[in-house]
Amino acid sequence: MVNLFKLSTDELKALVEYKEVLENEDKRFPKNTWYYEKYQLSGIKTKCRIYTRYCLENLAHIEVTDLPKYNLKEIKNILIEHKLFGMVQQVFNHDILALLKNAYPEEFKNRTLREWMWSKHGIWNDDNAVIEAVQYMVRNEGIRRVEDIPTLDWKKRLLKYGIYNVLSRFNWSIFALFDFVYPGRFHPTDFKYKVKWAASESLDNAFYHMHTTFKKKRYTLDDILLLNSSDFRKLGLAGMLAALFDSSVLKAKEYYLYKTIDDPEHKSELIKDIKNLADKKRDQKIAERLKQVAKGKYIYNLRTHITLYNFIKRHAKSKNMSISDFVASYGFIYKTAKKDAGEIDKDEVYRLRKQGLTYVQIAQKLCSNPTTITKLCNKYFGGDPLIPRPLEDYITVQELMNKYHVDHKTVMKLVYENGFENHTTIRFRYLKKSEIEPALKQYISSSKHHQFMVNRYAN
Repeated sequence: MVNLFKLSTDELKALVEYKEVLENEDKRFPKNTWYYEKYQLSGIKTKCRIYTRYCLENLAHIEVTDLPKYNLKEIKNILIEHKLFGMVQQVFNHDILALLKNAYPEEFKNRTLREWMWSKHGIWNDDNAVIEAVQYMVRNEGIRRVEDIPTLDWKKRLLKYGIYNVLSRFNWSIFALFDFVYPGRFHPTDFKYKVKWAASESLDNAFYHMHTTFKKKRYTLDDILLLNSSDFRKLGLAGMLAALFDSSVLKAKEYYLYKTIDDPEHKSELIKDIKNLADKKRDQKIAERLKQVAKGKYIYNLRTHITLYNFIKRHAKSKNMSISDFVASYGFIYKTAKKDAGEIDKDEVYRLRKQGLTYVQIAQKLCSNPTTITKLCNKYFGGDPLIPRPLEDYITVQELMNKYHVDHKTVMKLVYENGFENHTTIRFRYLKKSEIEPALKQYISSSKHHQFMVNRYAN
């Protein structure tokens, strides 16, 4: 708002003249009102300054800080509406930006107002204007780290700040704009919504993406080597992995570290490093878990911590060590009230089962349990050792009875008379097909009693 008490005499006279023009519709500015200031080449045009400010601030009620919200055409229309067309045309030749700079010299000097805020044609040929405009926009959007700039949609923000046409200088490229303002800080793919992995520079893009992602996550070399497919997916690199590296994490790591793909030497070196790191990480994990239950250098009765016990037992078995020796390898002494269960010999299980002992009896003899014996038989013998193998070469008595229409007594009589193989389990009796079937066929063809009984009950 123009403060009348701070105006000079000349400004007050000019303002009185302007108010008379405003209050009388037929009243016009006196002849040659604009003549002197039209040809004034330097300095502030006093009349134009007070007219412009009074019109915009007192009549249109526009604060100085709100001026950038109006484009040059809107400001021009406001001035014309309030009878200042002659000033706009004669003094400033329709250059509204020059008019504003004349009206608000201090504001332009202290950068409250800036030329680029009105994005005038040709303004973006000025490098300083481009840099100042972009940096002003970035600061106002709350960006404090240059690395965070690509995370925002800048086309919308350029429109918001009224400087979208700055892109015309950079062939409408967001990357080119920010690369000009912040040289060498960005990569072209930073500003792409979705990177096209079919492009000729895809491998370079892949390296850059991995590098920026790992750097952002602050991964060390060891962390990178231990990444798996799931980790790549969580990092948003699954598409790259599938398109460029055949979904192979090893190939991606090889390219990132050596810039090669499927090089035998590099691949073997990578595999070796990954294995060593995995072993080291596993050892650290085991040591930490042992420390949790250790009393000094002693560990007492791990079975009270059944989860840890199973964990230690599994790893000890993988190294073919007893639990005591395994724990000792990490610098602890294992004290237990119960001896570790020894390994069960499968040959002993087989021998005892062949003797006709049940699983329960075998478990009692070997200090184990029936479930363990069953699992062992399934693992090593494919089931009960009493069942002959291969099973397709044998047939049960019930199957023979159904097939040849003979009774159980007749079948067993032939078995005992001829000394055929006879395998008995809890449920079934298995006989060898190549022995029992020819004997049964001969019996059927030669036994008149059998033929009589079949004919008798046929009807």
